[in-house]
Amino acid sequence: MLTRLRLLKGANALLYMGPLLSGMSGDGWWMVPPFVFVFVLWLMLLRPEQWPATSAEWLAPQAWGAVFTQVLSQVLLVVVLLAVGRGLSGLAGFLPVLHPLMTLGLSGLSIPLSRYLWDAREAAQQGVFLDDEAELAQAPHAADEAAGAVAPLLAMGETAGEAGVRRAIDDLLTGPAAGQRLDALIAALGKATRSHDALRRSLVIWATEPEIVAPGQFPRAVDSAFSLSNRDPDLLRLFLPRALALASAFPDRVSGFPSASALRQAAADDLDTGPNGDLPADLRADLRDGLAALAKAVEAAQSKKRPVEEPARNEAEPETAPRPA
Repeated sequence: MLTRLRLLKGANALLYMGPLLSGMSGDGWWMVPPFVFVFVLWLMLLRPEQWPATSAEWLAPQAWGAVFTQVLSQVLLVVVLLAVGRGLSGLAGFLPVLHPLMTLGLSGLSIPLSRYLWDAREAAQQGVFLDDEAELAQAPHAADEAAGAVAPLLAMGETAGEAGVRRAIDDLLTGPAAGQRLDALIAALGKATRSHDALRRSLVIWATEPEIVAPGQFPRAVDSAFSLSNRDPDLLRLFLPRALALASAFPDRVSGFPSASALRQAAADDLDTGPNGDLPADLRADLRDGLAALAKAVEAAQSKKRPVEEPARNEAEPETAPRPA
């Protein structure tokens, strides 16, 4: 994807070279409309998030205002490039002889090249954007798509069983934008009025599988599992031994674990108040010990990643032993 981004910059250069060379060749302002058409078409293909996506959006008055702004910006850009080209030819003292169709074709060539190198929607599904503006513009659409994708899973009844729910989780969290769908599912379960016991249990198991944690495709998977388990003693009993084993096996992934302070806070608060206050004392003690052990494991793994500082040399000691007399 990064290689395509670099090649895309070269293809974009062709787009701007067209009106620049056209201005250097002495073409008149009559070249502005065809160049604007090419520039707008390029913008619609490479930045679809800046344009209405549905017929209903095209009919909205504010959409026409946004379209007018986009077109006007391209008119100004083409005019500036033509003027710069004329200025450069004046400074150089000669006019290159280029047919208008040649300069227009040069800009038009950037459209198929750019489209071949870059699919904006596919890149957005993988979390890659041309710039921060494109990411911000695409964010609402990505969030809506993720929320729609998790809706069937939330609608599954408890009669589906953990095996059926697990298959649905695997299907949902596979392919492009899987991380966004995971975030949407965790957020939906945090607001859900139904228990979704089978879904929560299956998701905790999924998020603490070694094959999910080791590759790092879902860097916050374990933390997500903890957010589901934090106030549920049954899920905590499932989560803690699996998380401890993962911290030992993959210490380089503990950045995606809950922080040690959050684990200790959960042990201090959530196990003594609320519905957990009725738990047997021995069960509360076991869960508290498990949270403390996981906090220590996270801290130990993080300390191994920090560079070890060399001990300071005592300046009073000589750097080398004195030579014998």
